[in-house]
Amino acid sequence: MFLKLLLIPLAVFTGVPDQDNPRIYLIRHAKVDMEIYGWGSARKSGELKEMYNLTGIRDFDREKVLKKIREYAPPDTIYLSPQHRAVMTAEHIFDTTTFFRIDNRLVELDYSVLSIPVLRLPVKAWLFISRITWMAGANQSEKAAYNDRISELKEFSEELIFFAEHHGHAIVVAHGMVNRELIRILKKSGWHFCKNGRDGFGNLSVNCLQKKL
Repeated sequence: MFLKLLLIPLAVFTGVPDQDNPRIYLIRHAKVDMEIYGWGSARKSGELKEMYNLTGIRDFDREKVLKKIREYAPPDTIYLSPQHRAVMTAEHIFDTTTFFRIDNRLVELDYSVLSIPVLRLPVKAWLFISRITWMAGANQSEKAAYNDRISELKEFSEELIFFAEHHGHAIVVAHGMVNRELIRILKKSGWHFCKNGRDGFGNLSVNCLQKKL
């Protein structure tokens, strides 16, 4: 018992993951190097949305991100969205020895922009209305339905939890909506925010969740 008490602080100071107290870190990608603003048609809004998916990220200080990962130890595996902005973010944060386990289930929750001819609205309003109606099941298209995407994330979360419990921690680099849904799923599975681990959903946010013991 005395030896175990000595090993716990040692793990904290050396950065060795504590497998009895697993953590999951959800990182959102860096800011994309384009602004979405102004007024326009549904078609223009849809084009800007697709352009956003192809645009690179702005430069950032990787150390500010790593400092948010408490008891940080260089991981050998990162779960990663295949989208350009997430891959570029992970490559900038982590070194070349890290294995990126790209998982299509981590693609940002995607929806089509509602098609309403003639009407002009702020582009952000088009996107907001389109997202809300998609989540409600009223904006269906060739893209996957909201409920189907949530089912995929629930399936992914089981793998993520297994990895974290066997390696001490797991790290995901994905997107704002994806991370928000993963937090909801993980909390229902008995996880909770680490102390000072709630970081919002802005670019380069790092939300930390811990298993309830």
